[in-house]
Amino acid sequence: MTFNLYVTIMLQISVKECLIMINLEILRFELNFLKQVIKAVLGDKVSAEINEAITALIISFLFPNAYDSLSFSYIQTIEQYINQIQHEIEPDKYQLLMNNIPTIRIFIEKVKFEIPKC
Repeated sequence: MTFNLYVTIMLQISVKECLIMINLEILRFELNFLKQVIKAVLGDKVSAEINEAITALIISFLFPNAYDSLSFSYIQTIEQYINQIQHEIEPDKYQLLMNNIPTIRIFIEKVKFEIPKC
């Protein structure tokens, strides 16, 4: 392997690692935003419940053998509270919420897709 090829490969790996870290940061920002909205609209208890559900789904996603019968229940909990928020706040504020949590929404869809495989 030539030095130039080695450097190119290492740069590609570094770029991929940076993209993964950026995506994780985005997920964290979105989760914090969602928790704050839920806390303001539905209270601390529901915010903690959403946090627990998303955390469990992230662990299950990272370790697919960790999917269990509660995984789908966690998804239903998250969707139920997001749906409840839709009825509690003005439509433009709800749209703002949905526009600011695309990574969470995509993540939930990916988990839904994977659950039947396990």
